[in-house]
Amino acid sequence: MLMGCSARQMDESVIRRQFVLPQSARTLVYVATPAESGWFGREGLKITMIFGLSATTFKAWTDVALASGRWQPLPISEAVLKHLAGVRSAREVRLRLAQEIGKPLPPEGSIYNPSGAQQMQRFREALPVLPQSGWYQIRTAGTDIMRAPTIIRTNLDEDVNDFMLAILDPKTHTVMVRVSTNY
Repeated sequence: MLMGCSARQMDESVIRRQFVLPQSARTLVYVATPAESGWFGREGLKITMIFGLSATTFKAWTDVALASGRWQPLPISEAVLKHLAGVRSAREVRLRLAQEIGKPLPPEGSIYNPSGAQQMQRFREALPVLPQSGWYQIRTAGTDIMRAPTIIRTNLDEDVNDFMLAILDPKTHTVMVRVSTNY
């Protein structure tokens, strides 16, 4: 981290740069856990940032963003949401661990073996409310989403370790970005 820069300043800088947000975009919401680096960095990082733009700036910025072809119309499909939530990967890890220790999986739906529906419910509850209309973009890096080069994903056919999910809401003139890591 640069001397004198807080985690919040670094997070905001990375997100603004990733999505080429205009300088006039105001930060309305910033929530990050963990807030600061620990011994091994910021494992399990979750960031939610919401930026507000004036109606004129939002229109001009979204016109350019949408012309790039890198944004998809909302809603996000259930299949994509499952890959963002890591439902299949989490189940595979639980199965492998049970095999390694030679014990059966706890009953499905229990705290130690949540069902796919339970995982999706928790995932949705952790996301800010998604608008009914607008656009979204997903970026992944594989590891270290805040430093590694990202890839814009127009479709997901497998679970991802990390992601940046950006939502453009034309009704509120906001850009919501959710950063999530599973390592």
